[in-house]
Amino acid sequence: MYILLFIFGLAIGSFINVVALRYREGKSIFADIYGRSHCPHCGKTLRWYELMPLVSFVIQGGRCRSCHERISWQYPIVELIAGLILVLVPYRLMSFYHGIYSPYLPIFIWVIAFLTLLLIAAIDFRKRIIPDSLTIFIASLGVAMFFIHASLGDFGLSNGLIGGTFLGSYALILFWGSSLLVNTLLGLAFGLVFVGLVYILSRGRGIGFGDVKLAAATGLLMGWPDIALALILAFIIGGIIGGLLMLLRHKSGQDSVPFGPFIAAGITLVFFLGYDILNAYFYLFKL
Repeated sequence: MYILLFIFGLAIGSFINVVALRYREGKSIFADIYGRSHCPHCGKTLRWYELMPLVSFVIQGGRCRSCHERISWQYPIVELIAGLILVLVPYRLMSFYHGIYSPYLPIFIWVIAFLTLLLIAAIDFRKRIIPDSLTIFIASLGVAMFFIHASLGDFGLSNGLIGGTFLGSYALILFWGSSLLVNTLLGLAFGLVFVGLVYILSRGRGIGFGDVKLAAATGLLMGWPDIALALILAFIIGGIIGGLLMLLRHKSGQDSVPFGPFIAAGITLVFFLGYDILNAYFYLFKL
């Protein structure tokens, strides 16, 4: 089953590449996805055996068969990540919701959320823009997760067990009471204010307003306090990558770095390793 999911994920990743690379600002996300795929260098229409996700890139040595120009690494990377999403997200949530009879709806929503974040990261990396339609879609998935937690009653501390958070027992330090609604809205507010302050203080030079909206939407999806750790990790990763690029002189202090991929990275780390990261932190500093 997981092998089939991985193969299906590769195909979805190929589609995400098409959407991301053909997206034009001001147009619908799917406005330009029609038409045969072609080499961006020589314009040659690609055959079916040149479009096999991941496999074609490896067999062709990362080059076009016609003009021998290098193919962007974005193609195999996005395809591989999409394949891993369809395998690792269900695997993670099957254990996370181990006490629930049917975890399939949360699994479906989180898979869609991660695939959307992957598309956002790919577009932001290339175009330096985060489409509002995708941000709104992430927010709608957050609303769906709210109703799922409300129906399951798995949020907060109940009968000695902590639920609805990827931070485990450490979430109890920051839970704002036991209200699911309050903690969900607090997650939205934290994303909006935390990243919004960076936007205001940097006068839009450090990050864009699209990043502020995405932070708020993901805050609605993850809720409080998970979003706090996710955004802190996003800034840490962004700072490290930005610093390395400056050291390698690929960027200067005046250049911008797309922040959408770092938000996606922070959410991914919390989703899979939130408890372990905090556990390591408190152990390291003997707290």
